[in-house]
Amino acid sequence: MIDWPERLLCILISLAILGNGLMVHRMVQAWAFPAVLFALAWFIYTIIPLVCFPAAHVYPSAMLYIFGATVVVSVTSISNWSVSFARSTVIKTSSKDYYGDPILLNIFAIGFVLAVACLFLNSAAQGISLSQLANNLNDSAAEYASRRYSSDIAATGYQQVANVLAYFCAGVGGLIMASQKSRYLKVSIVVASLFPSIFVMMTQSAKGMLFLCAAIFFGGILGEKIQRNKTDLFSKKAIPAMVAGLAVTIALVTASFIARGVAATAGGSLVDALAPYWASYTSGHLFAFSDWFGNYVGLPSAQPYDDPGLTKGFYTFMSVFKLFGDDRPVPIGTYAEYLSIPPYIVTNIYSMFRGFIQDFGLGGSLLCLGLLSFLTHISFKSMLNSSTPAFSVAIFIYAIAFIYQSFTISSLTWSTLPIGIFLIGAALFGMRFRTLHQAK
Repeated sequence: MIDWPERLLCILISLAILGNGLMVHRMVQAWAFPAVLFALAWFIYTIIPLVCFPAAHVYPSAMLYIFGATVVVSVTSISNWSVSFARSTVIKTSSKDYYGDPILLNIFAIGFVLAVACLFLNSAAQGISLSQLANNLNDSAAEYASRRYSSDIAATGYQQVANVLAYFCAGVGGLIMASQKSRYLKVSIVVASLFPSIFVMMTQSAKGMLFLCAAIFFGGILGEKIQRNKTDLFSKKAIPAMVAGLAVTIALVTASFIARGVAATAGGSLVDALAPYWASYTSGHLFAFSDWFGNYVGLPSAQPYDDPGLTKGFYTFMSVFKLFGDDRPVPIGTYAEYLSIPPYIVTNIYSMFRGFIQDFGLGGSLLCLGLLSFLTHISFKSMLNSSTPAFSVAIFIYAIAFIYQSFTISSLTWSTLPIGIFLIGAALFGMRFRTLHQAK
């Protein structure tokens, strides 16, 4: 039975998250601004589940925590941004085509070729030949997914290198696409930027990488627009391409579900079989976080949850902990508990907020998020105030990836993403020295 007063309260809180984002936009007069994007993302991440699945329970207290997180991000972004944007208009005037340098296109092409080569080598190392992929893609993908969940994947460095280069290519591709004059070259860059993640999705039945690379690619597009002193998210001309891209993505993800073994059952259609997958991937995070949050603060929950105590940053900065030798066991999906809400939702995605709270507690998690936001906006200001930004652009792209991935997990859980983004900054840093040398 639907508790409409409680659900309407949750929807009002979601609208307050949107209002927070709109208020910050009005203050800074920019859409491509980290605090604005964080609020807009969490409005979408909350309103869709709340509206589409009214019978699935959500605690208003969990929604208030999320709203508080968006407010903290907004408050820690406060600065005199009108001055920074005005300076950017002057500083970047002579370097609007910064990302159109042919050397960056060449670096992108090399990265793409190496990424694809590593993906093929990884498939071969797992005993899956190219002929198997070509002749029986569905069975190969299902086999790979089954072996991954049973921890039967051979340990090689090829997949890790491929992931790093996939993230690198997605970011660089977004930066360089708009600077290309040829329409066919632009389309080729889009395809090449996302091809490694599409390959992984179709051959390994792993979908998360495609959406993450798309977010990184979008971050690159925004970084290039800011270089031209434009802070809108997209133009009207881009809407048809976005709709077409969304349609292709839905088709590819659906094909990946089918490759994983999803099929119509007796008495049911393929749509009925696919619905739980789409529902869980798009909306399960809010219900799972709410149930876990309720358990954490002493409210009734659908199931018990593991309570490791304060883990002091392990779940938020897991890649750093692993780098320094922390070998505590972690399930493949990070969390072992699966929340089931018949007939559609089955998920173990609890958003990055579960990790933040487990690491630092309720108040500490907001302080940590505020510190990360503060540092991100300092870097964003540096990006505005440089005619040839390098690592600040990489941090901005990483912030976009972090915001997108916040509905699932912290983006510092694995090391491949930070390394791939770091390489973007390193490439731009090297290009900056080349530009300065040519100027002399």
